[in-house]
Amino acid sequence: MSDHELQLLSIGFTVGAYFMLLTQVAFRMLDDRRDRKALRAAEALPEAARQRADA
Repeated sequence: MSDHELQLLSIGFTVGAYFMLLTQVAFRMLDDRRDRKALRAAEALPEAARQRADA
């Protein structure tokens, strides 16, 4: 392999690694939002049941 090919290979690897890191960060943020939404919904269920029982 020539020096130029090795440079292209290393640049491609670096760009791919950064892309994978970016997608992991983005999907982790989306997943956290879904988790928080599910947690709020789960916490609201007992309160709603108590309000129905009081009514």
